[in-house]
Amino acid sequence: MTIGDHESISSDCGCNIKFDCSRYEPHTMDQYRLHDVTMWMDAFDFEGDQPFEISGPFNRVEGSNPEYVYDLELSTQTGTHIQGAHYFNESGKRIEEYPLQQFEGRAILCDLEDRGVDTTAAFFRSRFDEGDLKNAILILRTGHMEDVIERGELDPAHRPGLSPGAARYLVEETQLRMIAIDSVGVESRETENFEVNVYLGEHDILILEGLVNLDAITATAVFLEAFPLKIPGVEGTPCRAIIKEPLEE
Repeated sequence: MTIGDHESISSDCGCNIKFDCSRYEPHTMDQYRLHDVTMWMDAFDFEGDQPFEISGPFNRVEGSNPEYVYDLELSTQTGTHIQGAHYFNESGKRIEEYPLQQFEGRAILCDLEDRGVDTTAAFFRSRFDEGDLKNAILILRTGHMEDVIERGELDPAHRPGLSPGAARYLVEETQLRMIAIDSVGVESRETENFEVNVYLGEHDILILEGLVNLDAITATAVFLEAFPLKIPGVEGTPCRAIIKEPLEE
């Protein structure tokens, strides 16, 4: 198995990661299963973005042992990527302005069974208790990204989205800090100017897009890490997203 494969690895970490969600007992993860939920960088290019390309290898040193160096062309939205407020706001926070701790944390996995429609505030109210998502990451599992990759094209009729009311509920009533999804985005199907993205950015909610392999996860409470590349002045970057799932005792 190569590093790029979607592996699930058991590991003794002793890392003392705790979940304090009111629905789950606090849990110290002395053991966990590691899931790679990142898509291959060349798996899908969003229409209009710079296609992902690799050129090389090149040797740019002298001597009898040549180096093997590759050049990359890509967009900040290539592959699995994380983005902040600057995405739809010229004066919004650039990705390097967010504290590192905002890119990892306790996460709750939520299944969205309906595609092609907006998920509403009522749906989330029926699934979460007060405090469940406070300072947490909400992972929305739809299966959509795998379908897009398999088809090689994006069919808008099957894209999931969040209604403006759902976005307001998640910000104002749950106080979460990141929304992650296995799709190309969370924008409402009813908006005309990306109002959901703008609203989330205005409230410092990071958006992690293009996840894959979520079907491999059986737990609801997990730990997610998705750190951006250290590139200044941009709205976001590709990232390597991983989920740590507690092993059953």
